[in-house]
Amino acid sequence: MKRVVLILLFSFISSFAAEHITAQNIDEKLQNKNVIVDFYATWCPPCKIMSKNLEEFEKSNSSNVVVYKVDVDKQPELAKEYGIRTIPTTVYFKNGIFLKKEVGIKTPSQLHLNVKNYF
Repeated sequence: MKRVVLILLFSFISSFAAEHITAQNIDEKLQNKNVIVDFYATWCPPCKIMSKNLEEFEKSNSSNVVVYKVDVDKQPELAKEYGIRTIPTTVYFKNGIFLKKEVGIKTPSQLHLNVKNYF
């Protein structure tokens, strides 16, 4: 029972490791940066895997890429604006300009490759 509680607690905490953005601050957060935005939901098991992969990516990230998160249940207007119909979805921005949208779980090595290719 203790293990289950610890696993659930870790999953909950890890889903909030990166800073969250909202419709009110997205323009400010994306300016003059290379950004990966993770669109997710707290109830989504693949999103929890993606969150862990993004954390691992951030630990080994030597580039100037910032990772933000958007909870699609709390920010449905952002999900609609960027055409998010499936989660997890990662969206890549350079200096506030939309570059690419990818659906599904990405490994840390895939994220590093994407950063190399997109930025």
